[in-house]
Amino acid sequence: MDLHSTSSIKAVTEAFGLFAALFGAPLEKADIEAIRQPIDAGGLAALARIATFRSDVATLTAIVRGLGDAETALVQLNRAFCLLFLGAGGIHGAAPYESAYRCSGRLYQEPAGEMMVLLAQRGRQPAEGFPEAPDHLVIELALLEEALAPESGSPSDDDAATAKALIARLRHWVPDFAAACRAHDPTGFYAGAADLLVRLLGQDIDVRGSPHSARPGGPGSEKLQR
Repeated sequence: MDLHSTSSIKAVTEAFGLFAALFGAPLEKADIEAIRQPIDAGGLAALARIATFRSDVATLTAIVRGLGDAETALVQLNRAFCLLFLGAGGIHGAAPYESAYRCSGRLYQEPAGEMMVLLAQRGRQPAEGFPEAPDHLVIELALLEEALAPESGSPSDDDAATAKALIARLRHWVPDFAAACRAHDPTGFYAGAADLLVRLLGQDIDVRGSPHSARPGGPGSEKLQR
């Protein structure tokens, strides 16, 4: 995948923002209805703009359509979200925290402290309405989205260093998170999305990019505040 053109960097940045939104909160009915639309105009269009993801986006769309009407799909997907990511599934969940995969399943361990330092260095913290540990998948993705597309235009040396560090962190533990999703997701939707995230992280991403219009505020940015 060529991720070095301005348009591709924009697509990748928006894709990370969409992943932050998908794993950050249960879907709403409007989200379901959007996902069910044709892939180029639907709720997963940010992923469909990456050419090698198009067939996978079509598969995710088909999964949601196959769950029934929007109300029925909403119930099933939100149940899956709670089981996987909110602890309702117990050992049959997929904890969305780096500490869960680097520290024998215990939360608020070294990765949480490392992320708290990184957030502080950039003058950021988890949003008040998203009271999760700082090593939550969504926090790491939202900060990565911001570093790839800073408000000031082209990424600075600090932005590039932050993006590289976050990509390295995510590459280390997200494959295990995706495996847990595959093992326990009753719908297949979140498992498919997690697998796509692993594939995106595995690509050669030009973190210095070029100025583009992914800002102000992608879908993951609401999880951070100053």
